Amino acid sequence: MVVKQRVNSVIVKTLYRLFQLLGYKSVYIALFPVVGYYFFFAGNVKEALREYYARLGLRWSEKRYFRHLFCYAVTMTDRFISKTDPQLYTMQNNNREAILRQLREGTLLLSTHYGGWAAASNYFREDGMKIKVVMSESMMAQVRDFERILDKKNSNQVEVIDISKGQLDTSIAIANALLEKESVAMMGDRVYSDKHLYPAEFLGKRAYFNKNPFQIAYKAKRNIVVLFVLYKGINRYEMRSRVIEMERFNDEKEAIEGGIGEYVRFLTEIVKAHPEQWFNFYNFWSRYEVDNR
Repeated sequence: MVVKQRVNSVIVKTLYRLFQLLGYKSVYIALFPVVGYYFFFAGNVKEALREYYARLGLRWSEKRYFRHLFCYAVTMTDRFISKTDPQLYTMQNNNREAILRQLREGTLLLSTHYGGWAAASNYFREDGMKIKVVMSESMMAQVRDFERILDKKNSNQVEVIDISKGQLDTSIAIANALLEKESVAMMGDRVYSDKHLYPAEFLGKRAYFNKNPFQIAYKAKRNIVVLFVLYKGINRYEMRSRVIEMERFNDEKEAIEGGIGEYVRFLTEIVKAHPEQWFNFYNFWSRYEVDNR
């Protein structure tokens, strides 16, 4: 199965210009017709979410489907706006100092395609945190270029480690960052190489997760900070975090199994409490291949 995620560059740029001219509320209102379009024409997304809600044991409805799409649209818009105006947002986080301590020592920040994950890195910018993100998003080139412009313009402390350059280059970049006590962010729910697929039961059926962050943490003797960013309303987010300490006295296989098990339990807890913020719009319980074209 091939996963294709596209963010339309024209829509992104138009919404951002609207924000500059008329403010955030105008963007929020403009998202309704944008979401309406995808509501009627994104049939593959609809079928994937039907499967997801069935796994959760929740009743499917068109209203719930629209809310799910709208939540995604808001958080993706916040991804870009938060780069230029992070003070616009309220990020509730009861464990802020604990997370900062981990980040200053160089840790693996494990995220998920859930809630406001894309805007979360801007939350730490004011503290001078430097975070490197391992990613290979299947975005249109125009959107990536636009995001880089925003990063440069606002001195964003986030740097991308481009996984599409190859496993060796990626591994060296991650190792160097950790040695310099810089933190590295990776996704636990997206796999870019078959050798990193790890099966685990999720919502009653086997799904595939990314074991690479857990391998790196074990070998580098680093903790993993799992972070979820919940959308709570206009310009408001709440951060939920948990530290996974890899059992270094166990062998690697046992340590990875335990770490992934803890991550999946935390993920299950979060999606059951806030189901409409899960943004993997494909059948997550099928083995898949990510399309990075």
